[in-house]
Amino acid sequence: MFRQLAKQSISNVSKCQTRFASTSITPAAISNLQGRWEKLPESDKQNLIEALSEKQKLPWTTLSLEEKKAAWYISFGTWGPRRPMETPEDSAKIYKGIAIGFFFSAALFIAYYSQRTIPRTMNKEWQEQSDEYLASKNSNPFSTYSQVQSK
Repeated sequence: MFRQLAKQSISNVSKCQTRFASTSITPAAISNLQGRWEKLPESDKQNLIEALSEKQKLPWTTLSLEEKKAAWYISFGTWGPRRPMETPEDSAKIYKGIAIGFFFSAALFIAYYSQRTIPRTMNKEWQEQSDEYLASKNSNPFSTYSQVQSK
């Protein structure tokens, strides 16, 4: 029974290979596909997509390296809807704008906080007087009560 199943599967594989062998792809059709894909006519694109999809139904060991690269590019390459929206020049402008905005906001932050005055309740004398007042009111919740902030 096992031999019969093995013979059937071998015959099915050979039939499948002969059926898909008719869809041969020339190396010239898939060489430098990344550079030529946008310029190819739609009919050639569809023929190439169909031929590669038929070849991919075979075991992947039968595909050449160029065919694998072409199949990957057609499936996941940067063409059509996956084409980047901005060019490298646009990206450089975007990064420069982000850097300028960051440095401008940092300069504003430093300028604002350098002009800021310390509130009068934060000086050491005020805090010491607060400690004396709390001690006079017996406001010692656990062990000591200190308002003096460390520098």
